[in-house]
Amino acid sequence: MRKIDFFKDESDILKYLKNKKLKLADINDQKVISILLEMQNIINAFLKDGKTDLFKSLKEIGILFDLDNTFNTPFSESVLKALLKTKPGEITTYSDLAKRINSKAYRAVGGVLRNNPLPLVIPCHRVIKKDGTLGGFMGKMDEDWQTNLKRSLLKIEGNIVLD
Repeated sequence: MRKIDFFKDESDILKYLKNKKLKLADINDQKVISILLEMQNIINAFLKDGKTDLFKSLKEIGILFDLDNTFNTPFSESVLKALLKTKPGEITTYSDLAKRINSKAYRAVGGVLRNNPLPLVIPCHRVIKKDGTLGGFMGKMDEDWQTNLKRSLLKIEGNIVLD
């Protein structure tokens, strides 16, 4: 199994949760614990084989994603739907994603993806620049750990990129 470090340290995790307005919950319900274990198994399967569709698999076990605050315009909803059609192991470009939704606004597509609250589950790592280089990830282009994370996720899925 591959190891991926999503955050530098605990303060980085807390900063991410605060910025995305996510909350930690107290867990003492056995049903919740069971669902969390299933989630862990699904994520581990992805890290092992790179073929697991996280969004679909998590939805199948009853995880509902409230994305209305992030993808709250017809444009952003269409970007999300088009992106979710990009399967594990596939890559697309910002301009191709824009074309899929009958738009020329590829920079706006990048703006929508920049606000993705679930970058592992909603696979914006599969979107690269037209020239084959990585582009940004999680709203950043200049932080090595984010670029390395995007590269690692693509490699897990069997993709090689230029960056």
